[in-house]
Amino acid sequence: MEVDVTKVMILLQRRYNALRETGRLTKELEEAIARNDEVSTIMLLQMRAEELAKVEQCMEEIWQLGESGREAHEKLTALVTSDLGESVGGNQEEEKVYEIRRRTQIILDQLRQADQKLNRKLAGKKSYYNAKELVGKKHESIVI
Repeated sequence: MEVDVTKVMILLQRRYNALRETGRLTKELEEAIARNDEVSTIMLLQMRAEELAKVEQCMEEIWQLGESGREAHEKLTALVTSDLGESVGGNQEEEKVYEIRRRTQIILDQLRQADQKLNRKLAGKKSYYNAKELVGKKHESIVI
């Protein structure tokens, strides 16, 4: 059975919209943290979690589309995970899927940077990112 590329496109667009909203909420979160506004910070974190749950739900629905058979799964995997630098659609809908994925990747990169900045600001030396760097440096010294 063939994959419904239109449905994939719609779900990827929903995911993109939820990630954009997550980005907007992240900016508001940065402002709330800068003001030391704990109530707003908690509320914004909850709102972000809701948007990220929507992102996850979209991906679950997308992967369910590939459960109808091996051919559908392979087509879906190519649409959703292929290298964006090399991907070209076979038709207009597939091209739109890759365009949405490219825009989504930009949003994801921006969100990662903002989250990393917030994490380091709030956690300081205990930041996940600092700990990760320290582990890498310790590992490097062992190798040398």
